[in-house]
Amino acid sequence: MNIALTRRQLLQGGVAASLLTALGAGFAPLAQAATTATDADLLALRERWVDQTTGRTVVSASDPDFAAALSRLDTAVAASLALLVPGAARTKVFSDTDFAVDAQIVTVYKRLAQMATAWATPGSRYLGDEALLADIRAGLADGHRLVYNTGQAEYGNWWSWEIGTPKALTDTMAILGDKLDATEIANYCAAIDHFIPDPTMQFPDSRGKILSDGANRVDICQAIIIRSIVGQDTQRLSAAIAALSPVWQYVTTGNGFFADGSFVQHSTIGYTGTYGVVLLGGLAKLFSLLGGSPHAVADPSRSILFDAVEGSFAPFIHDGAMMDSVRGRAISRAQERSYEDGAMAIEAILWLARAVDSATTARWSSLCGGWIERSTYKSPTEGATIPRTALLKELLSAGAAAAPEPLGHKFFAGMDRSVYRSEGWAVALGLSSRRMTWYECGNGENNTGYHTGSGLTYLYTGDGGHFDDDFWPTANLNRLPGTTVDTTPLKPKVEGEWGAKTPQNEWTGGATLEDYGVVGMHLVAPGGTGMKARKSWFFLPDMVVALGSDIRTNSGKSVESIIEHRNLGATGGNALVVDGTAVQTEAGAPSVHTNPQWAHLDGVAGYLFLDGGPVTALRENRTGSWKAINTGGTAATTTRQYATLLVDHGASPAQGGYAYAVLPGATAETTAKASAKDRPTVLRNDAAAQGIASGKLTAATFWQPATVGSIAAGGPACVLAWQTPGVLKLAVSDPTQSAASVVLTITGTKFTRVDAGSGATLVRAANGDVVVTIPTAGLAGATVELKLHK
Repeated sequence: MNIALTRRQLLQGGVAASLLTALGAGFAPLAQAATTATDADLLALRERWVDQTTGRTVVSASDPDFAAALSRLDTAVAASLALLVPGAARTKVFSDTDFAVDAQIVTVYKRLAQMATAWATPGSRYLGDEALLADIRAGLADGHRLVYNTGQAEYGNWWSWEIGTPKALTDTMAILGDKLDATEIANYCAAIDHFIPDPTMQFPDSRGKILSDGANRVDICQAIIIRSIVGQDTQRLSAAIAALSPVWQYVTTGNGFFADGSFVQHSTIGYTGTYGVVLLGGLAKLFSLLGGSPHAVADPSRSILFDAVEGSFAPFIHDGAMMDSVRGRAISRAQERSYEDGAMAIEAILWLARAVDSATTARWSSLCGGWIERSTYKSPTEGATIPRTALLKELLSAGAAAAPEPLGHKFFAGMDRSVYRSEGWAVALGLSSRRMTWYECGNGENNTGYHTGSGLTYLYTGDGGHFDDDFWPTANLNRLPGTTVDTTPLKPKVEGEWGAKTPQNEWTGGATLEDYGVVGMHLVAPGGTGMKARKSWFFLPDMVVALGSDIRTNSGKSVESIIEHRNLGATGGNALVVDGTAVQTEAGAPSVHTNPQWAHLDGVAGYLFLDGGPVTALRENRTGSWKAINTGGTAATTTRQYATLLVDHGASPAQGGYAYAVLPGATAETTAKASAKDRPTVLRNDAAAQGIASGKLTAATFWQPATVGSIAAGGPACVLAWQTPGVLKLAVSDPTQSAASVVLTITGTKFTRVDAGSGATLVRAANGDVVVTIPTAGLAGATVELKLHK
């Protein structure tokens, strides 16, 4: 296991406090971006971009972290040089790449950019190397001659032509600067203009133009901005800067940021952790590049982007890792695990911190410091580039206090994602709806991830490497924790690629009240099996209660609800007990427990079984490869041990259900005690409603008009109610996102008024019941909080 560096270790070797100046000036609000600039202005911008891209002004070869980054850079360049094809009439630049494959065009240009970085970086053995410079120029010339030119039509994936290649090419052009002659610059700028003539559009060729948006827009704009700086085209530069503003405006459908913090890409995918991070990182570096110049980003609506750091990104970063629930098909990439995306997000936030006021900078620095400090599985400096290393060292040298993990619940109705945090643990949910698809596959990636939107419950209990430790290639993807699954084998890519289809369910939604949360999803399973279920989660500071009802299928195959499917690592051995008796000490056959009350998995959680049904326990060794879930992955196999708890509903169940609670981080003794004394009460669990009571809390999901405890709803609703003397706190949402109001009737109370700020009204019925009407029109599933007073 890789242990994160301490602050003291990270700072060994010393780093100048002037990193802020060296890596790029802070943001200075100016007037609308200029359309003219002097040659000196453009040269300064090019030099600053090279500083940001290479870290050349801050690298210290005597510092062990910089030395490690330099070694990685030099090793990669040496490997590329060994693959160079000799000869002036070559048809390949590198022996292992073929320009007939569009993705390999990107590989060629990325290698050339990496070679240019080494050529420009002090401490690299290639600094100023004339032979390397000649190889880079020859590679650019042959790439232009053979494929990336104005006479070439796109083939394969548009991304290779309009983002991957031009970003790498423009970085190389900026780094080489005046080492390129006027003809070279003109040729390469013309090629870029051919493939991305307009920063607002994709597909300029025969496929027809479509508007670019989200992370794609930022990437296209970045390429055009750097091309325009190098090519001294202020008109194109200004157009690309102006085209950035739409990417951070709030949307209500489609791609981009939602007001609730959701970030969606490809129209139906919650993608904060990958596409969102790319967008944030791209904008942050451009803000830093342009700040203080005649071309500074001046749109006042940029505050939406600043708000997104804490509203969109921070909720999904846990102990330095980006939660997999918002990483889409990236979960299938061996080279891009959750800690890599978490480190990318931290780097982006630190870049963007140069564009905000000092109070915000301090707050973000504390957030990043906390993530780094708790990142015990993998340090953000591991495998870091020189610029990232510099940013991290600058942060830690400033000595900002490390912010703790925030507690409580957040539901993101715009992308059907939920995050709950309590002391020492966190849970995220992967959901689906008419708006959000089950999963995304494409480009040979994640073709079998079809159940990740079926209620997948991501549990984080301090074992930070659980999902990064080869979970995705070794897990049983038909037994993901929290899901309810028809056991009919599904074909890869079922429901198509790129999230084109969504389940036509009734609703998915949630609500939040202080440290409590409720989420419900009407599951319509992928694959056309006809399986459906009503699933709800109730989040309390010490447990998550999960209820399932109305489970049915048309396939004739059995249906399973998975309580736990835990990666125990390469050696496993965690003790599993059911009702105090050890079971499944080694991998073997499943055991069925007819009426268990509780179970405990050492180092993970305790489990309370709330409905008296049978539970199956299984410990098994599972072997898989990354190539099996991603065609670009390695075929080498790896093995992990798993502990699984599940409910087998049988074939074609009618009105099947489950009820259990997970106590993250609990000991066996704590679990046994909770089973005896602190079990939550299941108030209802059927096709009409699901609800629990625990202490002063009543929580419910209403699928139709129904009653749970003392609360009746006139239609679909998510409700949390906290009773205190004289006051009833309510949190209510319309999970359908289509109702004008939610009407609740509360019996056995003497409430007479409701807080005016909520817009709700209260009427006492003739029989003494209290009828509360909560307006929900236009709220897009957001929670309304109110108080009833006696």
